[in-house]
Amino acid sequence: MVEVLHLAAVFPAAVGLCCAVGDRRSRARSVVPAAAMLIAMIAMATGWPAVSPLVWAGALVVLGIGAAAQLRVRAGGGGGHGRQMQLHRALGLVLGAALLVVSTATHEGVAGSGHPAHPTLGSPLAVTLAGAAGYLVFTAWLVARSTRRRSPLVGAVEASAMGLMTALMAIAPLAG
Repeated sequence: MVEVLHLAAVFPAAVGLCCAVGDRRSRARSVVPAAAMLIAMIAMATGWPAVSPLVWAGALVVLGIGAAAQLRVRAGGGGGHGRQMQLHRALGLVLGAALLVVSTATHEGVAGSGHPAHPTLGSPLAVTLAGAAGYLVFTAWLVARSTRRRSPLVGAVEASAMGLMTALMAIAPLAG
């Protein structure tokens, strides 16, 4: 079941990359993280052993921090849709890294609950799932706001794809 969820997460990751590439205002700041997320999802879905999930998680955190730092640099530019999308990407990268780690730890039996067949992560899992729930609420708000304001459709599709990918990744540690 977990492999199916990881495989299903590849589709929204691919859609997110297509949106980042197809956006007129697209820059490396949106394409590179989307490509990294897609490659990480493919690696998780195929069990590609060449790169550890912790390495992918580290790369996603670095890209997320970089995206957040770009928000800080452009702080004087107002609070428009572009800044909200950049914040959504940054949060999605960091949350994606946390979900990769939690999912890997849960399904490889790294965290023990006293019973090897049912490992749990307790607090880290709960915090990560709470973060995923908050991210999904932010995604719904961003998509609704984009639709109401008639912002370019590509942003709403990208945010929706990232939200779907997050939902699938959040289910994976619970499946078993």
